[in-house]
Amino acid sequence: MASICAACEKSSEVGGRIYNCDSCRRPLHADCIGLTATEIKALDLRQRVLKLFCLDCEKGLACLPEVLCKLNNLTDTVNKIDKFIFGNEDSTASLFKSEIVNEINDRVLRKNNVIFYNAKESDSELPEERRNFDLKIVMKSLSKICTVSETDIVKVLRLGKIKSDGKPRPIKIIFNDHGLALKILKDKHKCEKPYAINGDLTLQQRDQLKALREELDILNKDEELKTIKFINGSPKIVNKRDYEKGKENENVKKDQLKNRRKN
Repeated sequence: MASICAACEKSSEVGGRIYNCDSCRRPLHADCIGLTATEIKALDLRQRVLKLFCLDCEKGLACLPEVLCKLNNLTDTVNKIDKFIFGNEDSTASLFKSEIVNEINDRVLRKNNVIFYNAKESDSELPEERRNFDLKIVMKSLSKICTVSETDIVKVLRLGKIKSDGKPRPIKIIFNDHGLALKILKDKHKCEKPYAINGDLTLQQRDQLKALREELDILNKDEELKTIKFINGSPKIVNKRDYEKGKENENVKKDQLKNRRKN
């Protein structure tokens, strides 16, 4: 099966030789990331030394020193809190620690999932036919966002019991790759109506998002200047203009980096 380039979404049969990012493993055409003839030769060596990184991972590596510094500061803070709270651990502290661990585990279990809304349910009473019906709707809708095959999906299942009012239950889509789930969530605005897509959030995350929306309603009471955006996986209230300007600057930097690599 031909690989699909994550940049142009065309196969190796159309756009030529494909290489995988050494960090996230996303497939990319040599031309799409501006590889020179010398770089291609180096990458084709049986025991190669040259590492290949996509634009996103290259940007992440540039931020690594700052991230490590913040991580060290955060580790120090957590250690101080841990010492303060759990120095003389009692049943309350033990329960608190258990809740944190459970929340982390829950988020890890949900990281490859997305929730698909407003999809009509099948009238069939056969479970297999109902699943195939849901899978067909999901595949057709996701194809508008990015390239997805049935082998990318581990499972699709309806959440909750069938409702008496006929309102369709959400569909949980479980992917075998976290990167694909992230890509779909990043481009979920491309999803055709009446369908909608969101992340598979834990109860704590849903409560946090609900509180942010209530705060947003208060802030936008007179004029809608702010919105909620997920930054590094966490929802935050941001100024619309500042956020859009920041994204534009980020895209310009990506284009400049791509052009430098081509030259």
